Amino acid sequence: MKKVLLIDSGLGGANILARCLKEVPCCDYLLFCDNKNLPYGNKSKQDLLKITIENLEKIRRFFDFDIVIFACNTLTATVIEECREIYSDTVFIGTEPAILPALRKFEEKDVCVLATKTTIENNLLCKKYKNIMYKSIDNLAAAIDENIDNLSVLKPYLENELAKIDKKAVVLGCTHYTSITPILKEILPTVEFFSSEDGVARRLRSFVDESEENFKVQVMTSKESDFRNKILWYLNEKSKE
Repeated sequence: MKKVLLIDSGLGGANILARCLKEVPCCDYLLFCDNKNLPYGNKSKQDLLKITIENLEKIRRFFDFDIVIFACNTLTATVIEECREIYSDTVFIGTEPAILPALRKFEEKDVCVLATKTTIENNLLCKKYKNIMYKSIDNLAAAIDENIDNLSVLKPYLENELAKIDKKAVVLGCTHYTSITPILKEILPTVEFFSSEDGVARRLRSFVDESEENFKVQVMTSKESDFRNKILWYLNEKSKE
């Protein structure tokens, strides 16, 4: 059974894990939520690399991972290539904004990417497609984590932030944002939304022997709090969808 580590600063990793459990239910999963360093989106590449290497070294002592999923667009955009060089015997799977699926259906001018500032500045697809609208919302990932069990409180803030978006498609370029898709659909009812979970799960499937029909799940946080229990509650809710 492959040992699969998922890393994110918070709830985004749970969204990726939930999809992987449905599509690839034959791995030993560890979700590491780095709430000590939340949010990742406002940190420099140098800081993110240091944090990530420290986390990987700590985790490898008790969970000898075969595959690492960066369940975070920001980590993928900034440090995945360096990590592939350092850990050459490990498969790294990144999370990219679903820009290409959106562009298969819509023109660049009709697409908006919601992502962190760091992702927008570092992701290669964001750099390539200049006619897409790019928007970052300060501290949104942290606000989502803080309100896991009551995300509706974010609706007034989101209505104000998204008031000027007049596009046909919105790409959710942060894995946290999948959690607020129902709210986003209420605010932008005519928009089609694109996210990254399916792509990550398909990529994982290509590295895994699916003959086994069982899986294991562990959740770990980097800072002691009730956050782990909230993540477990959220995963349980996602399993019902």
